[in-house]
Amino acid sequence: MSIQKNTLLLLFVFFHVALWAVVPSGYYYFARNKSGANLKTALHQHSFPLKVLDYGGGVGFTWEGFYYTDRLSDGTIIDMYSPVKRNTTDFNAVAEMHIEHSLPKSWWGAHENNAYKDLFHLYPADGVTNSTKNNLPLGEVTGVPALDNTVSKIGKNGFGTDYSESCFEPADEYKGDFARSYFYVSTIYENLAPLWNSPMMDNNTYPVWKSWAIDLLLKWHRQDPVSDKELARIEAVYKIQGNRNPFIDYPALVEYIWGNNTSQVFPFPEETSAFLLTPRSGENIDFDVILQTDNRTRTLNLQGVNINSEISIELKNNTAGFSLNKSKVSAEDAVNATEIQITFTPTVAGTLRDTLIISGGGLAESLQIPVKALATPNFITLEPTEITPVGAKLQWISDPQASAYQLKVYQPDQAAGDLFISSYVEGSSWNKALEIYNGTGKTINLSGYSLRKQSNGQGSFGSTLKLTGTLPNNSTYLISHKSAGNEILLTKAALLTDTLLQINGNDAIELVRNGVPIDRVGAANAGADVYWGVDLTLQRKNTITHPRTIYNSDEWNVLPIDSVAFLGTHSIAFLTSEPIVVFNETVPAINSYSINGLSPGAIYTYSVKSVRAGETVDAINTMQIHTASLEKPVVMKAYDISSTGFTANWEEDLYSNDFLLDVFKLSGSADTAVTEGFNGLGSTGTPLPDGWSGKITGFYDTSTSSGFSIPSAGLKTNNDWLQTKMYEAPVTRFTFMYRFPSAATGSYFLLDALKNNEWVRADSLPYKGTTAKTYPVYNFSRTENVKAFRFSYKKSSGNLAIDDVEATYGNQDTVFVFQNKAVTGNNYEVTGLNPVDLYFYRVRTKLNSAFSAYSETMDVNTLVATKLVSQLNNEIRITQIQNCIQISGLATHDLVNVYAVTGSSVYQSVVSGSAVNVVLPQQGIYIISIRNGLKNIVRKIVL
Repeated sequence: MSIQKNTLLLLFVFFHVALWAVVPSGYYYFARNKSGANLKTALHQHSFPLKVLDYGGGVGFTWEGFYYTDRLSDGTIIDMYSPVKRNTTDFNAVAEMHIEHSLPKSWWGAHENNAYKDLFHLYPADGVTNSTKNNLPLGEVTGVPALDNTVSKIGKNGFGTDYSESCFEPADEYKGDFARSYFYVSTIYENLAPLWNSPMMDNNTYPVWKSWAIDLLLKWHRQDPVSDKELARIEAVYKIQGNRNPFIDYPALVEYIWGNNTSQVFPFPEETSAFLLTPRSGENIDFDVILQTDNRTRTLNLQGVNINSEISIELKNNTAGFSLNKSKVSAEDAVNATEIQITFTPTVAGTLRDTLIISGGGLAESLQIPVKALATPNFITLEPTEITPVGAKLQWISDPQASAYQLKVYQPDQAAGDLFISSYVEGSSWNKALEIYNGTGKTINLSGYSLRKQSNGQGSFGSTLKLTGTLPNNSTYLISHKSAGNEILLTKAALLTDTLLQINGNDAIELVRNGVPIDRVGAANAGADVYWGVDLTLQRKNTITHPRTIYNSDEWNVLPIDSVAFLGTHSIAFLTSEPIVVFNETVPAINSYSINGLSPGAIYTYSVKSVRAGETVDAINTMQIHTASLEKPVVMKAYDISSTGFTANWEEDLYSNDFLLDVFKLSGSADTAVTEGFNGLGSTGTPLPDGWSGKITGFYDTSTSSGFSIPSAGLKTNNDWLQTKMYEAPVTRFTFMYRFPSAATGSYFLLDALKNNEWVRADSLPYKGTTAKTYPVYNFSRTENVKAFRFSYKKSSGNLAIDDVEATYGNQDTVFVFQNKAVTGNNYEVTGLNPVDLYFYRVRTKLNSAFSAYSETMDVNTLVATKLVSQLNNEIRITQIQNCIQISGLATHDLVNVYAVTGSSVYQSVVSGSAVNVVLPQQGIYIISIRNGLKNIVRKIVL
């Protein structure tokens, strides 16, 4: 890999502090002396993100970004789509909220490029509003709105005369925010111009926007100036992505690109101080993993402005193995641009770090670029990256002697890929232990392996414990705390230690081979208050055959505290069937290969051999691909509603165009929502409500620590617990208010659910450094048969208040109009219904034998009205045959375009028949656009 970009910083400013944008010196230098289209293109070329988070919830994903960019200091999420107030205390997705692409992703084909993940136009949004909004263009609603929640309106557009269909209108205070987000996407991602597909946009890089859309966006931009919220948000996003929204930094730029000054050069402030154009702040250099017998060189382009003296280049620690080709750069060479080469020549195995420092030349402060390299003595296979539901990027380290590599992908396994952690014990007192298992089929020398720990859920992994000796096949290696009181831990231990096993349930531990992390138990970087492994034993399931550095709790059995009798007996239940090979080819002398055509939610193993002169050398390990599951579709509000039908509608899926649709009615008693407010509770924690049980030690009689009314239940002693009554029917939705009335560092509470008469863990909720009220929501299917819930408080400090415990349950029966109806495309016309009746629909994605989870359920009331005619053509069929696709169901004069995800065209033709064949240049994701005067269809394929 080449130079890597900045990692996510953890110090951010919340929105209760007003900020003014401070533009880094030289950030817009490349855009000076330009106007109109040239100015826009310059911003596209030089203001792109250095890094984007993955899409979704969790550490390193979109919701971690939202935690910093769209969260107030009291934990409230800023929602520009609805008045509903929701809180968050971590990086997980917030219930009943969506990740909203403010500029709808369907407008550029919805493929997962940087635009798909860019926080400058992603916002947390109320799910109902987002589903109703669909991919409507912006506008100003006239007449009676179809939706008006005081923040968002949806209805017929009354702005201008060119577009009069349905539109989305945000609140006045957010109109400028949306306009600047739209200007940003059309600028930073102008390479997507061939894919624009919107009532607001044309397929060009300039001006992009139709005339009525320009007028609307300019109006909103002018009437709603940049707010303190936007100024704070740009700084938060800058720390994550390393780029900025030019139209927030310099709002007047809009006038010089689309407004009144398009023929004039934008007057950027004069740059008088010295600064570097490249490298950019936030970059880092990563040599990845290489063999000890190899060497590798990275190149930095250095160019500065107003440099007035010699620039110095040095390695801060002068770590052995790193070297520079120059230590000085003259002012003239810096201004004219020069190259700096840093070379890594391993001298030892393991991870090496240093910092490249560029200083002098009149720079106000030095630029520090982290440098990292990892050397290993063995040819190894690395974990895959860029994992999708249908494939991944397979990786291995380069062998300098290799002329090619033999790559095989197969399932199932018949041997373990490497050593892995088989048990984790977090018991009473010092009864702490970790067990390692060898199922590789051979004796392993442990001298290249070590264990290391991340303390309190954050920071680097340290407390390294090197292993020694050998481990025979099908054997375990137990490391116990030297002060353990349990005799089994002491007698079975192969090694006694202390520092590594000073753990309390929030310390992830990883297994390392020659500096390369290969396995992990525990949630790393989850924060000090996330206790994933306290007072329990974790036992690796016997179906697990390979180590993984991504901790997945589904791979572990959870046993009660101090369960240790089973230690030393681990084994793997290998499948006896012969492996099925899905890929077996020789690939060029590269160190990665992207494979597609796999099944979603499946596990594959891959092996690599180095092809040398006269021999092949096996990598010492194999790796697994855990393909992602298909994402559940985002269901949208129905349209073309009539007295006898409607058109069901949902978002497209990147990996499949096949869906299964359910349309149904509900009969029987309606769902009942019952709320317990503890209104009869006394100061001693008694009496509990009818049917409830537990042991609590008090209550809270203030509105600050209560929900809708006073009092709330107070859990104030360690192991206080509170159990709901048995509900009359399966619970489908459960929510409650909780608050830590004061600091409760180290405390948390457990929520267990009674499913099919068995108590199972539903959640663990730690104190997150906030005393704000929080309202988590849990949804269950009726088939889970959840009948009761139990709260258990694990106190280290502080207390807990619980109130407004609400359960929704009922005995309604589902009467299907049709179930699992196979549908191609993202809409379906439903007919033959009853007038003035309530119907529901949901959908899931299908790919081969894999299915996504069901979407949320959308309701539709049939009306007495004239049904509008849909112009979408559902007869288009796309068939893949190796590297060729056949598009059928076309009409004469249809214009067919096929684009790569970069926006570049690979095929264009006006067809004369009903089908065309297109040969694609390589594997990858392609966007197919079919247009004529009546239709505009966009489909995606993965080849």
